[in-house]
Amino acid sequence: MFGIGPEEIMLIAVLALLVLGPERLPKVMRDMGRVVGDLRKTSDELREEFLNADKLLDVSTSKPAAPAAPAAAPAAEAPSNADPDESAFDREMREARERLRGTS
Repeated sequence: MFGIGPEEIMLIAVLALLVLGPERLPKVMRDMGRVVGDLRKTSDELREEFLNADKLLDVSTSKPAAPAAPAAAPAAEAPSNADPDESAFDREMREARERLRGTS
């Protein structure tokens, strides 16, 4: 665990006991446990979000291939400055920016 052996952990525990005292040490350790638990929970949630986003992208890239007719209509409406190598996300972002500029 981070290159720390049992001797070093015992030394840190003794120093913490001397610095904090027996009254404050349990409260500090409990608070540290809560913080570590919250960090783990947040980390797990973020990991799940990234995994779900990856799955969502895989599903969204496979679905447009099936309906060929509706996909051809937006391409005909695309302005001449559209990049043919532009991803769907970039196209949506560009269109959203254009809509925002038009309403302002």
